Amino acid sequence: MRLRVLGCRGGWPGPDQPCSGYLLEAGGQRILIDVGAGVLPELLRHVTLPELDAIWVSHLHPDHCGDLPITWHMLAFGTPREHPLPVFGPPGWPAALDAMLSGAKEIADVVEIVELTDGARHEFGDLELRAVAVRHSMPTFGLRASHAGTTLGYPSDSGPCPGVDALARGADLFLCETFLSLPELRSDQLSTPEDAGRAAAAGGARRLVLTHLHPDADPARAVARAATEFAGPIEVAEPGRIFEVHQGDP
Repeated sequence: MRLRVLGCRGGWPGPDQPCSGYLLEAGGQRILIDVGAGVLPELLRHVTLPELDAIWVSHLHPDHCGDLPITWHMLAFGTPREHPLPVFGPPGWPAALDAMLSGAKEIADVVEIVELTDGARHEFGDLELRAVAVRHSMPTFGLRASHAGTTLGYPSDSGPCPGVDALARGADLFLCETFLSLPELRSDQLSTPEDAGRAAAAGGARRLVLTHLHPDADPARAVARAATEFAGPIEVAEPGRIFEVHQGDP
């Protein structure tokens, strides 16, 4: 599997710093994971919308879905696809999108609507995507992607919970949201670097990548704090980075 970081900023974007969005490639499949503010232009540097196999929207905060309406607009009126694009999202996502696009072409004309449920599995060739409910301020689903013996765990935004633990378990790459701000704010619906490190260690993850830092956060500080709980390799997501996911990493 290959994971390309299109954007990774939490809360809001910065200059050349889009919000959450990742392109997962495995077994000839291309899955866009989240489509936060600023992600669509970065995606189009690498693939066209007709070349995508699916979009996965973890939840409906704008730093994870802000570019979804304009993505729909491009699907509806731009380069046509042969078949509707599967879009996975939390319950109610079609109504939320329709509210922003009132009077426009029917959503279902250009996308295949899939509302996520905890534990549901979806297959694209030999790539399996599994939804895992996590703890956030609105319905949110992490992603466990598996292909040819490799596993990616992505909780999206969540505080410590069994879902995050399940996503970290045995993951070759654990891509974990990390909340780091000044002044420090503690929330049971978000993860600190220490929380991310504890989940990675408890689950036996082989590699931890911290993501979703605010544009003004200090990545080195986040890594140092996560390292107090996790002894394995720790890296930080940055726009443009590519992570190769191999079985048994590192």
